Amino acid sequence: MKVRGLIQSSETRELTAEADDAQSARALIEEQVPDGFELLRVHNAMPRGGRVIATAVIRGSAVSEIEAEGPDYASARDALRAQVPPAHLLLSIVVA
Repeated sequence: MKVRGLIQSSETRELTAEADDAQSARALIEEQVPDGFELLRVHNAMPRGGRVIATAVIRGSAVSEIEAEGPDYASARDALRAQVPPAHLLLSIVVA
């Protein structure tokens, strides 16, 4: 049996921006997100200065396909999982 899986990097990066309000801070964050990355979350904080500091987490959006074979589904699935590189997530498994 052959199975295929989709993997994606789980490594993240952090971005920060400071502005007068949350909407402006988010816009500054969105401008910083490089091509090939997705915005996972934004947290706004307002320390004593009255300015909003936005902290964002981004992750690469590229997805790759891997495949494996085995005599049955469980074996093929385990072989596929063994191929997932460190710092990657296995997003899905499909029987080929």
